[in-house]
Amino acid sequence: MLLALAMGLLGCTKEYTTKEYNTYNTYNNTYDSEYYSTVLASQTEITTDIRPPYLQKGDTVAVCAASNYVTSSDLASGIAQLKSWGLAVKLADNLYATDGRYAGTVAQRVEGLQKMIDDPNVKAIIMARGGYGCAQIMNYLDLKGLASNPKWIVGYSDVTALHIALNNRGIESIHGPMVKTLTQDANSADALKNALFGNLDSTSITTNSHCVKGTAEGRLVGGNLSLIYSMGGTLFDLNVKGGILFFEDTGEANYAIDRMLMNLKLSGKLDAVKGIVVGEFTNMTASGDSSIESIVRDRVADLKIPVMYGVQVGHDTENLSLYLGRKVKLTVDDSKSTLTYE
Repeated sequence: MLLALAMGLLGCTKEYTTKEYNTYNTYNNTYDSEYYSTVLASQTEITTDIRPPYLQKGDTVAVCAASNYVTSSDLASGIAQLKSWGLAVKLADNLYATDGRYAGTVAQRVEGLQKMIDDPNVKAIIMARGGYGCAQIMNYLDLKGLASNPKWIVGYSDVTALHIALNNRGIESIHGPMVKTLTQDANSADALKNALFGNLDSTSITTNSHCVKGTAEGRLVGGNLSLIYSMGGTLFDLNVKGGILFFEDTGEANYAIDRMLMNLKLSGKLDAVKGIVVGEFTNMTASGDSSIESIVRDRVADLKIPVMYGVQVGHDTENLSLYLGRKVKLTVDDSKSTLTYE
């Protein structure tokens, strides 16, 4: 019944008034209803791999804002960094717009991002920052064109909603630093450059006591755990079947992480993955809760799959890049844990 209700809403049209210009913009829901209803009813392992072309010097990249607002001073150093790589930078129309906490109204954010998705001269889209708001625009974005004209979309945190939509369609994306934080760590900036230009072959850490040894192969999917959890049961429910699941988070109580992982466990998602990669958990509140390490261990121990714990990806100062939606080999041995990209 819920699926029928969701499908009944697919043809709905929503109208938003743009405060700044006092004009009426109308956007239709762009769900591919046949595709999404099939996935929601019975997800199957995704074997499609649509890989955007790697960047070359002289290419144009866009900076877009789908979540919280930013100022020009927030982005100045990050934009300069992109230009130093030999890239031309195009700014979304709503980039410096504000509507409360957001980078403009829903209509402005949809239009700003959609224009860059549709622009054939834009070879990659680097999101300005996270926060909250990306989920608000997902059902108004038309992503179908990216299947034939793919481009790299880069971000993390709130941008996980967009990663899920892309990866569920078999389109690769990059989980990496956004423009606002691009220059806060040199290693992270270098890793993103390598990913964009096709020079990222693997990601490794020293194996620690929280890792679980083993090997596995599958599509690397995931992102921010709160977003994976909140999108569950929707038409943007992350398809993890046969995949390697990555997750990280920030600013949560430890028990909330347990609640989210229990959701993945009780929904059968954890049973469907072949391996797990755990990123950074920052600014957490423990109170009387178990440690994050203990919570993760307790939720995945019975799966008997390899776990790479503590990769430097997430909300910490160092935030390395990962190719999401790509087949990887996860190897965890006594000394080293490695993701090798196909």
